[in-house]
Amino acid sequence: MKAIELLYRTALEIEPERILIINAKAHPLLLTIQAQSGQLDIQQHFKPLHAAIQHIGLAVFPAWPDSGKMYDLILLSPSKNRQQTHAWMAEAMNRLPENGRVMVACANDHGAKSYASALEKLAGNIASRSKSKCRIFSARKSATYNSALATQWIAAALPRHVDSHGLITRPGLFSWDRPDRGSALLLSQLPALSGNGMDLCCGYGLLTEQILRRQDDITVIHLVEADQLALECAIDNLKPWRRSILPRWADAASEPLAEQLDWVVCNPPFHSGQNRDVALGRRIAQRACQSLRRGGALFLVANRQLPYEQLLRSELRQCRCMVETDGFKVLEGVR
Repeated sequence: MKAIELLYRTALEIEPERILIINAKAHPLLLTIQAQSGQLDIQQHFKPLHAAIQHIGLAVFPAWPDSGKMYDLILLSPSKNRQQTHAWMAEAMNRLPENGRVMVACANDHGAKSYASALEKLAGNIASRSKSKCRIFSARKSATYNSALATQWIAAALPRHVDSHGLITRPGLFSWDRPDRGSALLLSQLPALSGNGMDLCCGYGLLTEQILRRQDDITVIHLVEADQLALECAIDNLKPWRRSILPRWADAASEPLAEQLDWVVCNPPFHSGQNRDVALGRRIAQRACQSLRRGGALFLVANRQLPYEQLLRSELRQCRCMVETDGFKVLEGVR
C-alpha cells in the first residue's frame, strides 16, 4: 500500500465535515472522501498531478485556500524538501480549530520518522503507526501547539533573494539555493540567440534571466514550467523583461507547446517525485525538438550517462556534443 492510499483510507475512518488535502495525489478513494465530507478542498501545485486529479472529476487548486478558511481535518503528503514540508505542517496547524487534526503519511525511506518527529515538536502530541513500509501520524491542535515554531517554519520556506545566483527562489524548487552545475554549463556554451525561443522546464528562471541579460535581439521567450511555485518565482525574477516573456504553467511532457521556434533551451528533469524516470526527460526532449522550426536549434544539458543523442538524431537533422565535463554534457541539435 502506498503512503497516499494509507492516508486516504485512514481519513475515511474519521469522517470529518471539513477536509483540506495538501499536495494531493489522484486516487479513487478521493471520490469516496468527497462523497462522505461536507466540504473538500484539494491543493496540488505540480501540473501533472493536478491534471490527474481533474481527470477523475474533482476540483483542485494550485494554491492554498484563503487563510481564513478552517478545517476539521487536513491531510498532508510531504514534499521532497524538508523546509517546505515543515512549513506545510505549520500552515496546516494554523488552519485548524481547537482539537482539529492534521494527518501525514510518508514512506519510511522518504523520511517518515523525521517528519513524525517534526510534527510532534510542532504540536506537542502525536499518534503514529507503521503499515506497509509507510508511517501515518497525526496531531491535534491543543494548548501544546508551538505557534512560535510554526511562524519560524513558515518564514523559512517563503520566497527569498539568494545571493549565490541573485534570484528569488524558495525551498522545494530544484537547486533553489545555488545555480545547478548543469544549467551553468549550458549557459557557458550558448551562442548568441535571437528571435522567438523557449525555456522548457524553466524552474525559477535562471536560464532565461541570463539569456535576456546577455542578448538584445530576443523577441519573446516562452517559459514552460510544471511547478506553479517555481513559475511564480520566475515571473518575479523576470519583471525587468516582462514584455519579452510568455509564462505558462504546463506539463511539458504532454500539453501543447509553442511551435516554429528559433531555439529552445532545456535542462530536462529525470525524476518523477522521489523516483528516477529517464523516460520523462526523453519525452520532454522530444517535445522540445518538435517545437522548432526548420533550422531552429535545441540546446540541452543532461547528466553524461543519460542517452539523449539517439533521440535527438532521430528527431533532428544534426546533433553534436558541445562539451562534456564534470558529469554533464551539453548537446546541440538543429532541425
